[in-house]
Amino acid sequence: MPRRSLEEDFVRRLIISIFLIALLQGFGLLISLFIFLPWIERFLRETGSWKPYPGPEPVPRPMPRKPHSRSPNRGISLTDGLIFEAPKKLIQGAEALIKVGFRNRTGKSLRVSIDLSELALYGKLERRTLDLYLLPGEERSEYVRFVPSKVGKHALTVRVRSGPFMGKKAIEIEITGEKAGGNGLEALLSRYERVELIGEGGFGKVYRALRDGRWVALKVPHVLNERTGKLFLREVSIWRELRHGNIVKLHDANLTPYPYIEMELCDRSLEDLEKPLPAERVAEIAFEVAEGLKYAHSKGIIHRDLKPSNVLLRGSKPKISDWGLAKVLFESGTTTVTAMTPYYASPEQISPSRFGGVDERTDVWQLGVLMYELATGRRPFEGSDFVEVAGRIIMEEPRRPSELNPEAKPLEGVILRCLSKEKERRYGSVEELQRDLSGILGGKYREELKKSVGPSRSAYYAGQLFLLHLRLGDAKEALKYARDLLRYARGREREELEKLIEQIELRVEEGLPVPRELVEKGEVVVHGVGGNPSNCSHS
Repeated sequence: MPRRSLEEDFVRRLIISIFLIALLQGFGLLISLFIFLPWIERFLRETGSWKPYPGPEPVPRPMPRKPHSRSPNRGISLTDGLIFEAPKKLIQGAEALIKVGFRNRTGKSLRVSIDLSELALYGKLERRTLDLYLLPGEERSEYVRFVPSKVGKHALTVRVRSGPFMGKKAIEIEITGEKAGGNGLEALLSRYERVELIGEGGFGKVYRALRDGRWVALKVPHVLNERTGKLFLREVSIWRELRHGNIVKLHDANLTPYPYIEMELCDRSLEDLEKPLPAERVAEIAFEVAEGLKYAHSKGIIHRDLKPSNVLLRGSKPKISDWGLAKVLFESGTTTVTAMTPYYASPEQISPSRFGGVDERTDVWQLGVLMYELATGRRPFEGSDFVEVAGRIIMEEPRRPSELNPEAKPLEGVILRCLSKEKERRYGSVEELQRDLSGILGGKYREELKKSVGPSRSAYYAGQLFLLHLRLGDAKEALKYARDLLRYARGREREELEKLIEQIELRVEEGLPVPRELVEKGEVVVHGVGGNPSNCSHS
């Protein structure tokens, strides 16, 4: 009721109350009512009938909000973050791996649940839901096994939920009735526009293949049985998750229509290089291989089979290949322990009862064997068969590299420490190995930087010193050489380098570690600024 109406009602009631009291005193109750009731009624009609205060007006109830698919942070759609990657064609009855995950593009931690139940309508699915917890900016995914059963093209919906929010993504899959048979390899190769055989080894054949305008390497293993086929899928799924500049990128892998691995095409392997190499180049290769191993070890993954044919070169950049394939080869029965010559095997791989189990230091040993061979042109342990080579690995010490090549002297201490029989006497980690390699490389780079007269060479060595310390996590030294490199940067590269310097300065001031993302940015910037001048090129 309005404030004015309340005041008028109060005045009326006050006047009537005073009047009634006066009547009661003068005439008595009954006589007063009998005589003056008509007059009171007329008075009330004239002044307005009294009505009780009805109370506050009811507040309208809010309309229920419609459910929506927007995430709680800045309106970013959950659908945009959903990851669902399946082979272009699925084969009826053939197990396939489907990548399912989420990219958290918000500024908050998210707990998401991905619903795959519609996919289960078209085959046997390992799991129908995937629950993930992601930090801001984090990406996580897993591979889910799926055995297709219903032939045809199918449209389905994959849903993702986070609290009250929901997103959904329309997916199309195609399941064919094609079976892997005697001409399965022919069916596989027919998917590519051009195919050239470029190599063959114990694991299988390697082709150079063109597909959708991109050249790739196609590795086709020897026929696998059911048990090793599952092992093959499991091992390559681990490899597919490794994303690093010093690791060969795996594009695709499956068992149908024939077992295959489609991966990044590189130019050659360490096996193809003419040896021995200069000590500086050996140290550069080893440092970068260690960089890839460092990343894998941080994820709990050990290679176990480093050898020249498994370290490929794209340009001059080394990249580690064949993650987990040695295990598949051994389990497949296509080779035996006694038929394999273990030139690169560690003592613990030959005699675990005596030297303990395999761990990160196994990769350190194998990297030591690689360095020995690159620096001297010979392997540290030779022999005519498995027994002879294995016996020398666990019983004998290798010749000093400088005895075979005097120019290998700067690397001798590093190599021999890697080749210690007892794991405890080797480098405890590849980071520790990198620190010793950086001493060799840093000295060489600084010497060349002082001697450099042209801007191209100066930029190259300043860039290499910057990257060297950045990869070691030494932000203070990296900052020093980043500022040197700034002298040679122009245009967009200069802007990017200035931003990078600001980030490094902040980490120096706050004492923060150098993340891998910063190293990757540094590699891109150095490539743009310094390049690799022809008078600094490597084999």
